Amino acid sequence: MKNVMMIGLFAAATLSIPVQAADPPKTLHISLADIDLTTPRGVDAAQRRIDRAVAAFCRNAVEHLSLGGRRSARQCRESVRFDALAQLDSRRTRQLAAR
Repeated sequence: MKNVMMIGLFAAATLSIPVQAADPPKTLHISLADIDLTTPRGVDAAQRRIDRAVAAFCRNAVEHLSLGGRRSARQCRESVRFDALAQLDSRRTRQLAAR
């Protein structure tokens, strides 16, 4: 998984986000291997990639049918995005330090 960044504690170029739910644990993998996080443009690109991946990951079939479904999807997006951005910041700091 060298080219995949997993939100959690995994590989160097991937974000992998464990998501807590009643279902079996799922992990979101977001590849950031091709992005230079030492530049503002690279950070913006990574954040856009994270936003798209989180939105797709947290989408649920009943989101449009009920308040509970919308709340669940929103909470998922907030939680997963928070974790992803924290890991992005940590990864960016390591890239800057390695310069």
